[in-house]
Amino acid sequence: MRAILVVTVLMCSATLRADDSDVRARPDAFPTLVNPNCSHCVDEMKRRAGELRAKDPVLVWTRGYSDGGAIPIRFFLNSYRVISDSYGVFVHDPDAGFARGFAASYHFRFHGWRKGVMVMKDGRDGTLYSCLTGLAFAGPKQGTRLGNVPTLVSQWGEWTEKYPHAVAYHMFAKYKPVEMPREVHADSLKSRLKKIDRRLPAEEMVFGLWTGKSAVALPISQMSKALQVIETLAGPAVVLREPRTGSLGAYWPKAHQPRKWNAPRPDKDGISPPDRGVPLPIGAAVTPPVPVNLEVVAGKVRDRRTRTIFDVAGRGVDGPLAGWTLEPLDAVACKWFAWSAEYPGTTIAE
Repeated sequence: MRAILVVTVLMCSATLRADDSDVRARPDAFPTLVNPNCSHCVDEMKRRAGELRAKDPVLVWTRGYSDGGAIPIRFFLNSYRVISDSYGVFVHDPDAGFARGFAASYHFRFHGWRKGVMVMKDGRDGTLYSCLTGLAFAGPKQGTRLGNVPTLVSQWGEWTEKYPHAVAYHMFAKYKPVEMPREVHADSLKSRLKKIDRRLPAEEMVFGLWTGKSAVALPISQMSKALQVIETLAGPAVVLREPRTGSLGAYWPKAHQPRKWNAPRPDKDGISPPDRGVPLPIGAAVTPPVPVNLEVVAGKVRDRRTRTIFDVAGRGVDGPLAGWTLEPLDAVACKWFAWSAEYPGTTIAE
């Protein structure tokens, strides 16, 4: 069994260095959950059947072992704004309107806010990171960026219907449902930039894409289609939308063959050995990615050539490419004030 560790790190804001002066440090505001025990969605559906609701929002990771995993936000991420785990570092910032994942580690802790966006700290060397971008802005690793774990926000009923054997955290009785906060946290609000990009309303939700070369924001209110192609400096990207849940995923238009992935085998830092996966079916040869040309037919996203249907997680669910997965981009839904503060040069997709 995996140990559960809840960590609250106390720090006085007076310890901030000059390059941290715009951070509102409140590491005691929320505990961090470290290396919680794991289970699977199919088991947790039974364990908390009377409390989990079909429309409960869940942060899901969409790649890797057991079709990824799901974290019910009411039971975990509303209380523990940062989860440091061997599957990834998962964060939830309700004030800036986002939840997402980064590369696995046991060492990240909630720290405070900067520009209205949550900040986390690497306890090994004190480096501070934006929870929205994963970019280190202060400390020894300043300028580096955390690896992206492809995630999207879905609903418990929708996700568990499609992927019941996905990983979940063991929902011990101590994990109580906590509703979304009704007011913005005072320290988050005070840390916001005084000058906000006025191209869009500050609180408007956007779907932000980071290609490694450029940032693009797509106003979610303008999305009515299941598929949208976004032109970026790195080439055309596709944005998929699940109309029932509003879930959004962003991908490069190429599909990778199915693979079987190992469960994490973490070291003391929560990091597992590199895993390239085994092509499926077992014994199959390695096949290079294939380009797809997506269209919407009867409300479903389909590849024109193979007629394979893809879901919002970028996974082929019916057709010759069933089980194949689209190549994910670093993308997240958040409020405009947060995206434009972290990516001041962002373009707005039409």
